[in-house]
Amino acid sequence: MTKISRRIALLGTAVLAAMGLYAAVGADAAGTFAAHAQRPSYDPGALELKGRGGYTTARPHAELRVVVCLQKRLGGRSFSVRCATGTGAGKRVTAEVLVPGCVKGTWRTTATGEALDKKGAWVHQMSATSAPFRC
Repeated sequence: MTKISRRIALLGTAVLAAMGLYAAVGADAAGTFAAHAQRPSYDPGALELKGRGGYTTARPHAELRVVVCLQKRLGGRSFSVRCATGTGAGKRVTAEVLVPGCVKGTWRTTATGEALDKKGAWVHQMSATSAPFRC
């Protein structure tokens, strides 16, 4: 009876260890990258509407890229008015996009980032959209 109990305990421990390893790998893959988009802001001194965004990874990469856009809502749809691309190496990259004035309506900032892997492929794409801003 004790041999069976030991085998069951050993099997149970092995199953729990395997599940823990699988969960850790899955969590690491899902939590290693994120895009961030800040709510647009109007600078009355420069007479410009600004959108800022970024992309962050847990591990450094040879190249990161983020595309930040200012979108205007018109008739139930959103349209990108202007976009800017930021690139860099490491764990974080940011970009800023500007449009002159502040055309009346609802605006949002969007950010889409990705990282270049060792094989030269763009991976870990993530997008974010900011809270609305009204002019």
